[in-house]
Amino acid sequence: MPLIQFHFFAFLIILAVTAVKHIYTLPEIPVEGLPRNFSWPDKVKQFSGYINVNKTHGNHFFYWFFESRSKPSEDPLILWLTGGPGCASTLALLVENGPFLIDNDNGKLNYNPYGWNSFANLLYVDQPVGTGFSYTDNPLGFETNEQTIARELTTFMEEFYQNYPKYSKLPFYIIGESYAGHYIPPFSAYILKNSQIVKANLKGIAIGDGWVNPKLQFSSYLDYMSSIDYISQSNYEMIDEVFRKPCMKLFELGSYYLSGIECEIYSSALMDAAELHMKRSINTYDVRVRCIEPPMCYNFSSTHKFLNRKDVQMALGVDRYWLSCNLIPDIVLLLDENKDYHADVAFTLSQGVRVLVYSGKDDYICNYLGGKAWTESMEWSGKSEFSEKNLTNWIYNGAKVGEFKAVKDLTLLFIEKSGHMVPMNQPEVSLAMVNHFLNGKPFQSD
Repeated sequence: MPLIQFHFFAFLIILAVTAVKHIYTLPEIPVEGLPRNFSWPDKVKQFSGYINVNKTHGNHFFYWFFESRSKPSEDPLILWLTGGPGCASTLALLVENGPFLIDNDNGKLNYNPYGWNSFANLLYVDQPVGTGFSYTDNPLGFETNEQTIARELTTFMEEFYQNYPKYSKLPFYIIGESYAGHYIPPFSAYILKNSQIVKANLKGIAIGDGWVNPKLQFSSYLDYMSSIDYISQSNYEMIDEVFRKPCMKLFELGSYYLSGIECEIYSSALMDAAELHMKRSINTYDVRVRCIEPPMCYNFSSTHKFLNRKDVQMALGVDRYWLSCNLIPDIVLLLDENKDYHADVAFTLSQGVRVLVYSGKDDYICNYLGGKAWTESMEWSGKSEFSEKNLTNWIYNGAKVGEFKAVKDLTLLFIEKSGHMVPMNQPEVSLAMVNHFLNGKPFQSD
C-alpha cells in the first residue's frame, strides 16, 4: 500500500498524539480462531488472531489467514505485507488481492475471482505494531529499525507454524508492496541467516512498487515525469539543478535524515511543476488520475467503516479502532526510511531464493525507472548479464500486459496500465503474475 510521505515533522508529532489515543483507549480481546457469526463471500477455511512477537513489551501482531481454493494441503503459503510504514495489510486484503473485496458504493463484500488464494494459502499480517489491528502493551515496543521488525516477523512465523503445523512444510513466499521494500529484504535475510530459529521453507520473495534503494529511487522521480511528458524541458533543467542535485549530495554524505527532508522538497517542487504543466492534480500513486483526497489520494472510507463495525470485529476477535494508515509507525521509523536494503536482496539471491521485483508503470512514488535502476546496480553474481539484458514483452491472453527481463533467480517486471497497487488496478494480470512466480514459469506468453 501507499508509501506515506509527510513534509512537516512538527505536524507529525501533533498528529501522533491523536493517533496514540486511538491505540490505547479501547480494550483488547486477543482471540484466536475461526471468524465467527458472519457470512463471508469466500467459503474457504479462514481464521484470525494475535501472536505475541515480543514478550518484553507485549507486541501483538494481528493476522488473517485464508486457505487455498485449490489444494490447501499442497499449495504454497504466501505472507502478504503492506507498506506505509503504518498501512495495514488488512487494507490490501479488502481493496487489492483478498478472497473478497469491499464495494466502495455500498460497503458490502463481494467474492473476488482474482483473489490470490485461488492457488495459494494466504496470510495477511498487520505490522509493525500500531498498524491496523496490531498493538503493543508498552509505548517502548514500537519498532524503530528493520532488524527489530525482521526479528519480530520471524518470531511471528515461528509461532504461526507451531500453532498451525500443517502449513509449516509448504513452500513459503513473502510478497508485499511499497514500504514492504524495506520490510521484506531484511526479513528474508534474517530467516536465511537464522534457519535454526524458524524452519520456513522460503522459496521466493516478491516486492511490488517497493521502496528499496531511496537514493536511486528519489533520483528517478524527475526522469520519470520527463519520460511521460508531465514537465517541460526548462522545468527539468531547473529542478535538476536546484532540487535534485542537493538531494543526491546529502545521500552521498550519508545523511539519511537530512537527505529525506531535501528530497521531499525536491519531490514537492517536481509535483507542483507537473500539476501546473498538466493543469490538474496528480495522484502520486497513479499519475493517470487526479488526487481526490490528499495526501493518500484514495478514499478508503468504506473499508474503514467495515472494519470498525462491531459485528465484524466480533467475528475477527478484535475490539480496536482500525485505521488504514497510522502515523506512529511512520514517525518511529523516520531514520529508517532513507536507508538502502538492496544488499539484503542480493544476499537472498545468493541463497538460491527467487526474487521478483514488479512495478505498475503509472506509479510515480515508487516508479518503474527507479526499480530498474536499483536492480541493475545491485551487486550479485548476475549483475553484468542482468544490467545488459533488454526487456521482453509479456504476452498474456494474446495481449501485451507488461515487460520483463530475468537472469538466474531475479526477475524484473513492469505492468501496463497500473499504478502503485497492481492487484487493484490489474487484478487478472496480477493473479497471473503470482501464478507465474510461484510456479517458476517464464513471463513470455501463455
